[in-house]
Amino acid sequence: MKSIRWRLVFMYLSLVFIVMILTGTFITVTAQNREQRQASEELHQCAVYIEEQVIEQYDSRYFQDSLVNLSIVSSALRNMDASILDSQGRTIACSTASSQDEFQQFNSSAVIAALNGEENFLPRSRVTNALGIEKTVMSYSYPCKDESGKVEYIVYVQMDSQAIEDSIAQTARSLIVAVVIALIITAVLGLLFANTITSPIAALTKKANLMAKGRLDQKLAVKGSDEIGQLTKSFNTMAKELSKTIVESEEQRNKLEIVLHNMTDGILAFDDKGQLIHINRSCYDMLEIDDVNISLNWLMVKGKDDKYISVAIIPYTLKKKKHRQEIVGGTIVVLHDITRHRQLDIMRQEFVANVSHEIGTPLTTIKGYAELLLDGAIDDRSVAMEFLKEINVAADRMKLLRDDLLDLSRFDTKVNKFNMEDVNLVSLVSGCCRQNLIVAENKRQDIIFDPPSKPMFIYGDPGRINQVITNIMSNAMKYSDEGTAINIRLKEKGDTYRLEIEDNGIGMPKEALERIFDRFYRVDKARSRAMGGNGLGLAIAKEIMDAHNGNIEVRSELGKGTTMTLIFPKSDMDGIIDEKAGG
Repeated sequence: MKSIRWRLVFMYLSLVFIVMILTGTFITVTAQNREQRQASEELHQCAVYIEEQVIEQYDSRYFQDSLVNLSIVSSALRNMDASILDSQGRTIACSTASSQDEFQQFNSSAVIAALNGEENFLPRSRVTNALGIEKTVMSYSYPCKDESGKVEYIVYVQMDSQAIEDSIAQTARSLIVAVVIALIITAVLGLLFANTITSPIAALTKKANLMAKGRLDQKLAVKGSDEIGQLTKSFNTMAKELSKTIVESEEQRNKLEIVLHNMTDGILAFDDKGQLIHINRSCYDMLEIDDVNISLNWLMVKGKDDKYISVAIIPYTLKKKKHRQEIVGGTIVVLHDITRHRQLDIMRQEFVANVSHEIGTPLTTIKGYAELLLDGAIDDRSVAMEFLKEINVAADRMKLLRDDLLDLSRFDTKVNKFNMEDVNLVSLVSGCCRQNLIVAENKRQDIIFDPPSKPMFIYGDPGRINQVITNIMSNAMKYSDEGTAINIRLKEKGDTYRLEIEDNGIGMPKEALERIFDRFYRVDKARSRAMGGNGLGLAIAKEIMDAHNGNIEVRSELGKGTTMTLIFPKSDMDGIIDEKAGG
């Protein structure tokens, strides 16, 4: 009986059944006692009447000759049988023994009690009448005493109790029918009553099951202000708050997931057994792995020679509900890629070393020649002039280095100012070619440039753009042999103009292409210094192109030459000129 509905009905039926049984038993017993008291009173009155009308009226000899018929008191007997017994318990007079010659001997407990001088009522006994029929009777014995108090006669009266038993049985049957009817009515009412309780509970259970499956938007109609109604209100409030809490928790979890997956630091979570339970995208890229079948021990021995990773290991604890103790639930590992910082430190160290070296060389030259002049070389004019020329060259080199460093510093601090205007790139490139023509002729090199027929306008600082083009053309001539050609091409592609400067020089290895724009970087350090380079020209050119929203692309092959491509966005002026030309 798992259903609370049937439990309630069973309890209701049991209660009504017990009440009806107790009530019926009380009614039956009360009726039976009432009937017995009434019968006892009637039997007593009849016995007294026989004593007064028969025993006291007739002489004792009247009862000695033969069995006397008590028909003289038949009107008082009604449905009773009466007998008069002597002091020995033998029948001497009987209302039903008109033709019997033998005296009947009674030995019932009522007679025995009467022989002892006490009235006695026997509510139920089985007897056989003169016709041999067995029946149930109620008996009453009444002792008749003489003047000395000795029992002389006994009046023994019996009443057929069948009618009373039938009445009581009928009452019992009526009560049984009443109990059955009451149980049926109770069952129906119990079901209706149980439904009023269990139906809301069943509805609550159904909604709770739906909530357990993730459907949180559940609400029940409140149909009263009783305990069930209050429970329904509490359920609705709980569902609302739970839905709100879960939504907020889901939002927080999503935010956390987004933050974790978009963090530049790698985040890994391991359980107390060292097995991975969470990893973000940065870890895949940082560790260069494709799967997640890794453990904490594997992570500790994993490393790359070309990477520097800072590892922070943080244990997290969980609270044990039973003992309210904190236990280690696992480990959070935070990976921070410090490769770039390490590279910057290395670059900073190289920068300081390079600056010191670049400054040290001209300083040594200046100090050396100055000491020679002080030692007396100043007296020889021709020698002194040569020394002063070398000192001037060294000072110019230091000034150039200082200017380049200041330029880079201004780019870093965003204080460089540009005189921006619409510039015809064709005219600008042509001017640069003319400026470098003498240098090229000294090395018997040719600068080949076929200017486009139409102007190509860009928006920029003419002086800075000229600086970039001249720097790249100068490098092309420096690192190309005598008798070679420098090819310059200007092309239009989409919303940009592309200036290609191609040489047939020594070229560069592939590993150098990613670093040629780093400060003080030289592919061939000895040759670069010999040619007067300090490794800052391309770094400055890159900064200038970035400031003009442009770019520099490099293609090079060792021993075959290099092609530098400067990419400039078109100016708005260029579109206006095209419209006029089309009109």
